Amino acid sequence: MHPLSPFWDSKKGITPNFFASGEPRYFGITLNFLKMQRAGNILYRFIKDCGLEDGLALRKIKDQWTTLAGETIAAHTSPQLLKGKILFITVDTPQWMHHLSFFKQEICEKLTSYKVEEIRFKLGKLDEDINNKLNTLRAPRLSDEDIQYIENTIRNIKDEELKKRFRVFLTHSLGHKRK
Repeated sequence: MHPLSPFWDSKKGITPNFFASGEPRYFGITLNFLKMQRAGNILYRFIKDCGLEDGLALRKIKDQWTTLAGETIAAHTSPQLLKGKILFITVDTPQWMHHLSFFKQEICEKLTSYKVEEIRFKLGKLDEDINNKLNTLRAPRLSDEDIQYIENTIRNIKDEELKKRFRVFLTHSLGHKRK
C-alpha cells in the first residue's frame, strides 16, 4: 500500500483533492515539502544554507570588476575574498596599494549593491587569467612590421616574465602612437 493511498491513483499519481485545502495534507499533517516552489527560491535557500552567499557575490564582483573599478585599476588589482561584508583585494605593487588607499571610499561605494561595507588591500600576485583577459581586451592592432620589431627587440631577454612585460609595454606604446 502506498503511503499516500487515500490521495493516490496508480494511473494519475496524486489526485486533485489532495491539494483541495490549498496546503497538501495527509491525515491532517501539512506536507509543505510537496508544495510547488520557484527554482530560484530553492537555489537561494540552498546557497544560504550551505554558506555559499559570499562566494556567489565574489563571483559577481569578479565578473564586473573592470566595470566597477575601471580598466586601469582592474589591471593592477583583483578581488580575492569576500568575508561577511569585507572585500579583500589583491594589489600587484606597493605603489598601487598606496594610490588606491586614496580611492578606498569611492570603490567601496560602488560595491554597496553587493553588500560590501569595507575593503582591505593586500599585496600579492594577480591571477594570470585576469591579466590575460585585460591584455586581450586592450591590445591594439599592430602591423606585421610592428610585431616583427617587438619580437626582434625582446628576443635576447632570457627571463620569460620580463620578456612578457616588455612585449606588453612595446605593444601598448606602438599602439598608442597610432591613435
